[in-house]
Amino acid sequence: MIVVGGGLVGVTIWFWNAARPDPEVLAPLEIMGDRNFIMASDTEKVRLLDAVRIDVSESQHSGLVNN
Repeated sequence: MIVVGGGLVGVTIWFWNAARPDPEVLAPLEIMGDRNFIMASDTEKVRLLDAVRIDVSESQHSGLVNN
């Protein structure tokens, strides 16, 4: 029973971590925590970050400010 209970706790922890949504806005932070990013040159860092940033078109951006 103890082994089954421990297994259920392990599956529950795995499920909560796997089911957590990962917002696209936080993608650059995930890249910045990677060892390859830390070791990269400045131009390579910019390229890595640009690869994961979301693209906001002018129509989406202009709709946010209506003053």
